[in-house]
Amino acid sequence: MASSTPLLSFLRPLGLPRPSTIRHFLRFTPVSRAQSQQASPPYAARLEDPNLRASRTASASYPPKSLKSLPRPKESRASRRTNYPRAERAYPTRHPTHSPTPYPKLIPEPVSHLPSEQCAPNLAYFVTRTPSKELPVYQLTKRGGNMKLTRIRKIDGRPETLRDALRVELNLGEKEAVFNAVTRQVVLKGFWKKEVDLFLRRRMF
Repeated sequence: MASSTPLLSFLRPLGLPRPSTIRHFLRFTPVSRAQSQQASPPYAARLEDPNLRASRTASASYPPKSLKSLPRPKESRASRRTNYPRAERAYPTRHPTHSPTPYPKLIPEPVSHLPSEQCAPNLAYFVTRTPSKELPVYQLTKRGGNMKLTRIRKIDGRPETLRDALRVELNLGEKEAVFNAVTRQVVLKGFWKKEVDLFLRRRMF
């Protein structure tokens, strides 16, 4: 008898649900959904700008002439640029500090040779050309460029004779044309490459 007591409580008829519960379930029925759509405005209408809505419903006589502004005349960009003065910068004129040195010619100009008695191999010295068929006459500078020298290399025979002949040809002093007995080279004070080349070519070196 004691075990049948709890079972009787489940067999009892249940009461009606509360009114709030019934309204909650009735919200999802098709009838209630249609009624809610008619009652509330559409989503696009709710997001519409109120100013835009007012302009659509306004009368044709609005706005009055007193509120209308004149259109601004269009100005081209070209005319706007010409109104301002252009800033011009004056650059200093550059003058060359030295005259450019002419490039040496690949083919030297022909020269008139001296008589055969004054040309090689009838001289006491002989100057041998380089493997590139050039005369061994070089220009160099010392003491930071303040001392300019001309050096003649590859001299056979008696280099003193060539030194003395260059002194007379170029009008140089005793200390301005010297012979180095160790290197067997003739050194001239100053740049005389062009004159020395002409001197040797006229003697058929």
